[in-house]
Amino acid sequence: MLIQNATLDWIDNSPKSTEFDDIYFNTVDGVEEARYVFVEGNNINARLADNSPLVIAETGFGTGLNFLNTVHRFIQHKNTKTKLHFISAEKYPLTKRDLQRTYANWPQFNVFTEQLLAQYPIHTTGFHRITFFNGEIQLTLMLGDATDCFSKLNARVDAWYLDGFSPSRNPDMWTSALFEKIALLSTPHSTTLATFTSASKIRKSLQAVGFDIKKRPGFGLKREIIAGTFIKSTAPVIEAKPWFSLPKSARPTHVTIIGGGLSGCSTAYSLAQRGIKVTIIEKEKRLATAGSGNRQGALYAKLPVTPTKQGELHLTGFLHTINLLKQTDPTQSFWSQCGVAQLATKENEKIRQQELIDNQHYPTSLVQQKSAAELSAISGTAVSSSGLFFPDAGWVSPVDFCHALANHPNINIVQHDIKLIEHTDQQWTLTNNSSERLHCSHLVICNAELASQFEQTKHLPLKAIRGQVSLTADNADLPKLDTVVCGEGYISPAQEGIFCFGATFDLKGKQRDVTQHDHDKNLTKLADALPEFHHALLKQKAQLSGRTAFRCSTPDYMPVVGPAPVFSDYIDTYARLRKDKNWRFEGATAQHYPNLYVNSGHGSKGLITCPISAELLASMICNEPLPLPKTLIDSVNPARFIIKNLIKRAI
Repeated sequence: MLIQNATLDWIDNSPKSTEFDDIYFNTVDGVEEARYVFVEGNNINARLADNSPLVIAETGFGTGLNFLNTVHRFIQHKNTKTKLHFISAEKYPLTKRDLQRTYANWPQFNVFTEQLLAQYPIHTTGFHRITFFNGEIQLTLMLGDATDCFSKLNARVDAWYLDGFSPSRNPDMWTSALFEKIALLSTPHSTTLATFTSASKIRKSLQAVGFDIKKRPGFGLKREIIAGTFIKSTAPVIEAKPWFSLPKSARPTHVTIIGGGLSGCSTAYSLAQRGIKVTIIEKEKRLATAGSGNRQGALYAKLPVTPTKQGELHLTGFLHTINLLKQTDPTQSFWSQCGVAQLATKENEKIRQQELIDNQHYPTSLVQQKSAAELSAISGTAVSSSGLFFPDAGWVSPVDFCHALANHPNINIVQHDIKLIEHTDQQWTLTNNSSERLHCSHLVICNAELASQFEQTKHLPLKAIRGQVSLTADNADLPKLDTVVCGEGYISPAQEGIFCFGATFDLKGKQRDVTQHDHDKNLTKLADALPEFHHALLKQKAQLSGRTAFRCSTPDYMPVVGPAPVFSDYIDTYARLRKDKNWRFEGATAQHYPNLYVNSGHGSKGLITCPISAELLASMICNEPLPLPKTLIDSVNPARFIIKNLIKRAI
């Protein structure tokens, strides 16, 4: 997961790569040259006048100059309905400090660079989505090898900026393998490309994958450059996992969501930011009354020792949620970026944490190893052991977060308890417990474990896991607590004079009332992590209140996000997997229910998985570039359980 930053030399405040011994841009008139080569080479100005969203992809982000040039032109030339999606790969990203130094050269871009620097991600492998101007512009920054990144991208690209250091200095950015990935993401007779090089080898390689290449006059002292249009792919398209193919449909004007917790409110917000009207149907009188109803939740990603798909999703989601919170609540009224201390209260956890640090998969800006004394100083009270510290983490009030997300002019909230959904006459009919009917064209099911109550989704293996948190009032005799502390449980700094700690995890529990037995469990966890705090509570004989709720989880502890498959059609279409798990399918893919989607199964990780899952779902519904790599999209696909069961029988 760890990304190596670019190492630089500086020439008059302009960066030069020491790895490739090459400059990032012309130090005399780099802005004008980049605009001429890439923006004008792809005729971006004229294309921005169209109503259609414009998708631009770039092979090397570098300083972000091409992005800034494009955004500048977008603001000047865009149609009122045009959206810009800019996708860029970068293997050696500049540090934020180096970007700040570079951007001092371009004050004309300040309004854009300020937003970029505020959301610039911690450098970990994967996709990082950054939004500008309330979603009018989206930047998907893919950190890693360009060929690998574009092989995992789900998008249709309108224009390519082939940028990178010169082919002689950085040949990995100009390979046939990369050009083949570019061709697979391009549309015949529509997608264009532009680049600063005119090398014969590059021209022939691009022609070999289906581009019609033309020479253009160069800029300044450079004699010529090239541009081109994609004509036809020369390589057959082979779908490795057709059962995870995603249906395409027209962008809707209105979407209905069942469920008003974190999943539903996040999905509604992502859609509303795209100008889509949304109706949230919540069965209770208020939003966030079930699993999303706790006073506080710890906001951090518990990292695996070695990278896993689950760990990648959690880390990507954590970084995404942080940026979303900064936009929706910049004053931190219902969340706090106070940091999280993850203690090693057991010997096996101490070993695991040491292995995690030794493996060096994560940057120190994300996670740091600290002694008990150091964590005590950070936390403001004595902790029991050493552990890890996450400086950018903290806590969130899920209830307030839900209300903030749903407080959008494009979102309407109604109260109904939906018991039945049916698709007839090209629309969905929803019947509530009073036999009243509602209608919609697009439907998203976000009501946790109740998602499987419907005929269309009853095959989903969702399970409810009981949890109880304990609450106690802050007072002058309790130790100070400045950061979230996690051990076997967690406790957050007091919010509005109340400490929240816990939580129990009961796989078989059905009790909905708060119990003293679970208070005792939470107190034991607290004693293991913060012995002085626990002692002070016992000395005061503090009265505890609490709350129980049921987390919705899945067998693989990954959420369920995507189009709803038709179970019977999947079984029939892919039945041969029962006999041969390596079967190469050819033919029509199995069906999905029209315009029906699911976003559920987030367990105890909803704060870090709901917002990124919502962005994924909204992008699917609107046929936009997806914000996660294909490997993660497949891992949360609702059809995965059907396919896993078929394959299991073949083993």
